[in-house]
Amino acid sequence: MIIPEKMYSQIVLLMPIPCVDIIVEDSRGKILLIRRADEPAKGQWWFPGGRVHYLEMRRQAAIRKLREECGLEACHLADVATYDIILEMPGNIAPRHGITTVFHAKVGMQNDLSLDVHGSAAEWRLPAEWLSAGLHFFVRQGLSVLLKDQDEAQ
Repeated sequence: MIIPEKMYSQIVLLMPIPCVDIIVEDSRGKILLIRRADEPAKGQWWFPGGRVHYLEMRRQAAIRKLREECGLEACHLADVATYDIILEMPGNIAPRHGITTVFHAKVGMQNDLSLDVHGSAAEWRLPAEWLSAGLHFFVRQGLSVLLKDQDEAQ
């Protein structure tokens, strides 16, 4: 269910918004990040993702957001962790509070990436390259947790 913009602008000031963020990994071990075209975090490298709709399960939301924002289908999708995130907004706009579940999605070699209006650019890099790129704390944290989980599984 899509919430009308006027109503949504009131809701985000009253309560946290349930979201999903997806760490997308291709068969080469490279991670996809999107440069955000919208606030909050406009212009920053971020995971694809967004809010969970009413009556939508988080896993379904992750599949939908990956398809909508990137045109990609996951061959594997796993829950990594859930976080509270508070993002500052520019000017005198109140911060945004989200409760986001981070998923790890594996995809094949992707030449057919198709960004929607919420992303201005996309790049595939190895996790170590991203971690040295001056990312937002939340994105670094998500990548670090994924790498730790992968190391422990080996």
